[in-house]
Amino acid sequence: MKNERITIGKKALGLGLCMAAALCGAGWVNAQTLPSSPTQHRPAMAPLPIVKTLRVYVLDCGQLIYNHPESYNLTREEVVDTNMPVTCYLVMHPKGVLLFDTGLSDRLIGRPVYENAIDGYGQIVTKTLLSQLADIGVAPSDINYLALSHSHFDHVGNISEFPASTWLTSKAEQDFMFSAQATPENAASFASLKHNPQQLFKGDHDVFGDGSVILKQTPGHTPGHQSLYVKLKQYGGVLISGDLYHYPEERTKNRMPDKEKHAGTPESRQAMEDFLMQTHSQLWIGHSTEFVRNALKSPAWYD
Repeated sequence: MKNERITIGKKALGLGLCMAAALCGAGWVNAQTLPSSPTQHRPAMAPLPIVKTLRVYVLDCGQLIYNHPESYNLTREEVVDTNMPVTCYLVMHPKGVLLFDTGLSDRLIGRPVYENAIDGYGQIVTKTLLSQLADIGVAPSDINYLALSHSHFDHVGNISEFPASTWLTSKAEQDFMFSAQATPENAASFASLKHNPQQLFKGDHDVFGDGSVILKQTPGHTPGHQSLYVKLKQYGGVLISGDLYHYPEERTKNRMPDKEKHAGTPESRQAMEDFLMQTHSQLWIGHSTEFVRNALKSPAWYD
């Protein structure tokens, strides 16, 4: 698979990126960085791999069938594909294994699209998360750390499969999850987290202590929303957005849901744009059809 590596804000490197320009009129030049094509690693079924260098697997965790981009301040004509893939990410580090998000529930496999619709989002699961982990030799008990970008239903569906994993979360998101603001369907999905080992933090969190895997706080979509930065040796730095953006067009056209305009999302987006430029990293928008179409999928990996 061959596709161009698009760098973020290339023109802006010369001109600088300021808050006013980013949030008014012009928006950002590119919606996201499409993944380039590294070596196609194809591991066979095996025990848990022993890794000497950091690697990231992109997992297929379902799809949301949706046709209302206006809820994101976009028109149907402005959005290439209104449906949203759901992605999860397995990070293997010499010191341990991190799962970032758990996607739609594996129990939805084979179910009709709208049987379990939530807020107008139909749900499709064609591959289970557990089967994809098994394909690379990873059992639920091998997951040392579990982190969620945030606590909405399409990110928490399989939490109960990882009862021994240490849950990495900010106090802000934990408080939100178990407050009256949590919707019943979300609360039911992550109720089991109360029994997981927990590691609470404020601000960004360096997962393995070497700067290579960092949970970066990007509040707005939820009070404790976080994105994941991974510094890969061969591929370079990657920022996995979570729901900082849903559609790439939110970024190119500088749009966002009205309810997020005063919740911290503009500031979080600007901070991440600055971070991307400072670190020369790529942005992966996990709900982007274009990103998922071009990404290298598990059991292959990025390193």
